[in-house]
Amino acid sequence: MIVDTHNHCFPDALAPRAVEGLTVAYGLTATFDGTVEGLRARNRAVGIDLAVVQPVATKASQVVSINDWAASIRSDSVISFGAMHPDFPGPTAELRRMRELGLKGVKFQPSWQKFRPDDERMLPIYEAMQGELIAYFHGGAEIDPGMKMFGTPESLARVHEMFPHLTMVVAHMGGFLVWEQAREFLIGSEVLLDTAYCLPEHISDTDLVSLIRDHGADKVLFGSDAPCGDASAQLARIRALPLEPWELSGIPGGHAARLLGLGCGIGIAEARKEAKSAETADRV
Repeated sequence: MIVDTHNHCFPDALAPRAVEGLTVAYGLTATFDGTVEGLRARNRAVGIDLAVVQPVATKASQVVSINDWAASIRSDSVISFGAMHPDFPGPTAELRRMRELGLKGVKFQPSWQKFRPDDERMLPIYEAMQGELIAYFHGGAEIDPGMKMFGTPESLARVHEMFPHLTMVVAHMGGFLVWEQAREFLIGSEVLLDTAYCLPEHISDTDLVSLIRDHGADKVLFGSDAPCGDASAQLARIRALPLEPWELSGIPGGHAARLLGLGCGIGIAEARKEAKSAETADRV
């Protein structure tokens, strides 16, 4: 099973403007049109079984409508996390409603939402999410160098220390363009990381493999950051990395499937055992 845990799409009426805003801001070409149907078509073209949408509320007033939309787009090939904002009044009740809607997690984008992950406003939100909802964070800098970095690896590590039972995923291998900081504060922890937009022009194969191994491959998920990221190219790169079979086996989807409770994930220990059994059979 191939799972892309990091995608963005929008309601049909908003998608053209939203995608134009992203591509202009970042100087990129979109890989699909930003609609849910466009994401499903992308899945079919690339061979992705499930795409997870990560919506962002840039205003507190957007939270409820985004969560309603996120629940409405669920299908066999697309699911969505929900949204929350530091200034949303009464977040505990909305988080409870999100669970009732069947949403499995919440996306936080500190750069767009203008908050540090360890901001005091966020602490009641994390407390209510522990054991209930996955917290999915943008980590590190932005493609646009003019944007201030709020989601530092250090601040994300503080959240993990304060809320050890909060399931956290930090995108971009812990810190886009600041991987040495990610290594200092997050690598080797129990925080999950995704591979989204870790392109060859940003990080070499050698350095990416080193981060994956030092962190633990069973805590790494495949993500593309589409439509800004090309899922096909990024998936091909992950599969071509010089990793052992048991290190690679779960990254494209198995670990994410386990995280999402899909019942088909495989841990690294099981993958290593299967790979070694296959090698023994080949020798015989």
